[in-house]
Amino acid sequence: MKDSTLYVRRITISAVFLSISLVLKTTFSFYIPMFGQNGMSVGISGIFSIMPSLLFGPVYGAVVSGLSDFLGYLLKPVGTYIPLMTLVVAAGGFIRGALWSALRNKDSRKMRIAVAIFSALMLFAGICNIAFLAADGVDSEFYNHVQKENINTDNMHLISKMLIERTLGAKDPSGNLTTYISWVTTAMIGCAALGILLLASDLFLSKKLVHDTSRGRIPQLLIAMIGSGLIVTTLNTIVLCETIFTAWKVLPFAVIWIPRVIEEILGNTVKAYFVALLLGICRKQKTVQEIMDGPSVKLERDPKDS
Repeated sequence: MKDSTLYVRRITISAVFLSISLVLKTTFSFYIPMFGQNGMSVGISGIFSIMPSLLFGPVYGAVVSGLSDFLGYLLKPVGTYIPLMTLVVAAGGFIRGALWSALRNKDSRKMRIAVAIFSALMLFAGICNIAFLAADGVDSEFYNHVQKENINTDNMHLISKMLIERTLGAKDPSGNLTTYISWVTTAMIGCAALGILLLASDLFLSKKLVHDTSRGRIPQLLIAMIGSGLIVTTLNTIVLCETIFTAWKVLPFAVIWIPRVIEEILGNTVKAYFVALLLGICRKQKTVQEIMDGPSVKLERDPKDS
């Protein structure tokens, strides 16, 4: 297959997925209010806008994701259009395609073991940090209870000593200390929880797809979809807080971010099931498989034909 023909076919298939995504976005999507604003979008259009990034790579994923967001707003305007969010969505499509390209041929069993080990380590470290900080009396109010010149870290645990030494000379030591405590406790436990959710989702989807050849790539698919989704959700939350939903600034970032993250994880887990089915169908089509693999397919078959 010539390169020009290959690219035309990839663009055509991507356009079909984009069209389906736009139809579903304008007819079968809705917003869930959050803190007085349309905080979360719920729909199934993402299943189809995701496909080009998985079939053809990050560039196609970025273009289709960006166009889906931009054209979707033109067809069904909701609120104020923010170009920066379109760029974030496009970046998410690129990241998803890049993650899938990097992970799809990795050994699934080894990836499950790696995720399990990482989750266990994060959980253990987070719990230990909570215990060490509590034993040393280090919390968000620490600098309000002691005089800075009288602080002695000699008998403290390593994590307490590191946080105090890093924040003691800051302009806002209490605020910085609170942030660092969140990173070494809540964030670590959150990473562990995410890993456990990934493993649970993998187990659930693998059983549901037991008769499908795509079941062996479920861990890779979940990491690509949820990983890129979390990045997009985090960046979009920041953009919304800094632009049209400035009222959200009075709330802690985690209060706004966590519900959106939960929705992103659950939504992408459900989408992963249907995406895996679509990928399985695409792989069974010889023509589509050749378009996915590109010119390498022809090069691999030529020696057998000769």
